[in-house]
Amino acid sequence: MDGLEGDFRPNESWGTQAVKPQPKRLREDRLRKFVADLFAARGMSSADAASVAEVLVWADLRGGETHGISRIPHYFGMIDKGALKPGAIPVVTRDFGALVGIDAQGAAGPVAMKMALAEAKLRARALGAGIAVVGRATHSGAIGCYAEAAAREGFAAIVLAAGPPLMAYHGARVPSLSTAPLAMAVPGGDNGTLMLDMASSLISNGRLKQAKRDGESLPAGWALDAEGRMATDADKAEVLLPMGGAKGSAFALLSECMTSLLAGAAILAPMLGPDGKRGHGQNATIILIDIARLREPDDYRSDVSVLSSIIRSLPRAEGADALRLPGERAASEAHARRNAGVPIPQKLWDEITALANKHDVCIPDLE
Repeated sequence: MDGLEGDFRPNESWGTQAVKPQPKRLREDRLRKFVADLFAARGMSSADAASVAEVLVWADLRGGETHGISRIPHYFGMIDKGALKPGAIPVVTRDFGALVGIDAQGAAGPVAMKMALAEAKLRARALGAGIAVVGRATHSGAIGCYAEAAAREGFAAIVLAAGPPLMAYHGARVPSLSTAPLAMAVPGGDNGTLMLDMASSLISNGRLKQAKRDGESLPAGWALDAEGRMATDADKAEVLLPMGGAKGSAFALLSECMTSLLAGAAILAPMLGPDGKRGHGQNATIILIDIARLREPDDYRSDVSVLSSIIRSLPRAEGADALRLPGERAASEAHARRNAGVPIPQKLWDEITALANKHDVCIPDLE
């Protein structure tokens, strides 16, 4: 699993990119309904289908296409294989006041994560802080969605997630770690929140798949091929490399300990061990702090806004066109796409509408 890269995005000049035709667009509300209808047709309750649609469309609105509706065919494939159980209901298995453990039981990741977020918020409101640990989930989507939602309600939020090995441990040449996405968000600033959503790899797995699909090249040092050699041809890249070398891989290792092992649902050890056993997809930990227990919320937001303004006005390094805050670029993109509609590449639209036809789901007209 991998998270959105937030504002850590490759420079537009990297790689070789073919000229792409202008995509058609669909309004946010119509796209969300269409996605919800698709998952309802696969056996999800209307509420669960809406949760999945909300998280996927949230990513597309912010320019995070690798975690948006492009995931629908993958999710459908998981349903076909029995890895994602449309009717599964996550359950609380441990409850110790501020700390709660949740068994997702193979439910859709956004369904389990939204339940975990609700439980963490309930506890943080009552006790000042709330922690929810989720085990045996499937792909959660862009975890920044959950962190931002919490920040908009007055919480300081940290979300960690872990998944199967896609990234090399520093110095290794084989997949050894999850890309260990991290999201952090606080209320305040021009966009209502200050939010980071990133993978611990130099490029997210979703972005690598996109590069493969589009025939792009990669900067040296971002990935290895199947033999453990540096790969700049995206089509040959198989193993992601950690951001910051040893620091990135150490973070990813500890992320597995802070999520999967706390949940009693190890992912990496069984898969990397001699049996190579593949289990469930993901685990996560949500940590919330109720800011009102420590500060007057408006004063905190004001402090965040002041700090943000100071950072934005710092003297720029040579070649820097602007100093952007975490999440600023994505928030601007979301504003633009709410007005103009969400762009959908024709190839992806054809793939999704084929699934819709197969499951008798009404297809909206693109704009």
